Amino acid sequence: MHNHSEQSHAPSGVAALPSLAWGSHVGQLYGSAGDLRDLLVPYFKAGLENNERCLWVTDAPFGMDDARSALRTVVPDLDARERQGQIEIRDTRAFYDRDRPLDPEALVAGLVQLERDALASGYRGLRTNGNCAWVERANWDSFLTYEASVQEAVRGRRLICMCSYQHDIIEAGQVKEVLDRHQFVLRSPHERSPAQALEQAATTVIEPITPDGQAHVDAVQAMAVLGHDLRNPVAAISAGAAFLQRVSLDDRARAVSAAIGKSADHLTALIDDLSDMTRGRFGNGIVLRLSRHGLVPALRHAVDELRLVHPGRVIEDSLSIERPVEADPVYMARLLSNLLKNALVYGSQIDPVKVMVSTEGGEFVLSVSNRGRQISPESRQRLFAPFTRGAVAADQQGLGLGLYIVAEIARAHGGTIKVSSTQDETRFSFRMPIL
Repeated sequence: MHNHSEQSHAPSGVAALPSLAWGSHVGQLYGSAGDLRDLLVPYFKAGLENNERCLWVTDAPFGMDDARSALRTVVPDLDARERQGQIEIRDTRAFYDRDRPLDPEALVAGLVQLERDALASGYRGLRTNGNCAWVERANWDSFLTYEASVQEAVRGRRLICMCSYQHDIIEAGQVKEVLDRHQFVLRSPHERSPAQALEQAATTVIEPITPDGQAHVDAVQAMAVLGHDLRNPVAAISAGAAFLQRVSLDDRARAVSAAIGKSADHLTALIDDLSDMTRGRFGNGIVLRLSRHGLVPALRHAVDELRLVHPGRVIEDSLSIERPVEADPVYMARLLSNLLKNALVYGSQIDPVKVMVSTEGGEFVLSVSNRGRQISPESRQRLFAPFTRGAVAADQQGLGLGLYIVAEIARAHGGTIKVSSTQDETRFSFRMPIL
């Protein structure tokens, strides 16, 4: 059986995208059977070669026989793999009961169970594709609820889900809804949507979808290059500010040097966020340095540091780790710090923020909770997307990457990050198995 934490990303099979992070929810807009064949055959070939269990739910214009025949040309032992249960190729009519109302909760539960079964059978994870051409207008809203639930369910799991939509039979508004409910959307080079709502792009180009649905890969990569180029100058500024703090200065000059140092630290944090974001989206994911030592001191330092930054706030903590936990102490401290910052900024400004860290059974559990305004279900669906920020004061600066980085750190550790929010409490909970 594989050590599932060994691989944070899986090969995608898509030429311009070397890998996909586990926990990815991807959309495809296609115009023809050829579009489906050209993308999905290498997609599933990569999954099979990576020892993943695969589920391909097909529909016209590229049905079961077409899928099986095309995949067999690049996977000669496909029949044996089907008999062994590594891949299942089904028709949508057998997978979805079209005569009954859609039950999003049951569909998501079934998907999660398939992932658990795949892991229990020794596979690295579960890779799926479903052709959504069968979804009629009457079922559209229910199916969108299902898609939003999938977006939440796959996070932190050994799941890669792709959903294919025929863009010449859906309206421009529906295209936007598809974009909003997937982390990425692949688009056909051959066709345009009916309302010309989307700019033409090759299927080998992948587009990250941010809250406004318009961010492009080249812009993100440009920011990554900028962050890299800024790192050394910012380090020099930080070192200069630290030196000035050690020499004899009048009060005004000392205050100025302290402000310079603080700004340099803030820039360094932004550069770190950009670096981790691009690793998660376009590289091989966050690289961990796992250790069974140093976790508690790192977490405690993260809490103490934010107590200093927010002296007027109460942070209640309980750190009770009764057995060794293999993790990256630096990144785990960053996960806690990002969650704690989020609670301090967006939660009630008069109630305490609570941090709980423990080992429960075979799991390591870290949670941060606060009182304050309830997060709506719609907002919860987008919380972990990059460049997502709520309403904050003008002096609260940031890129909106904090929770995205949290999700990437959780994924790299093979854990899950969940959020619950009621009128009484908002709680972020990270869990991972103790190996």
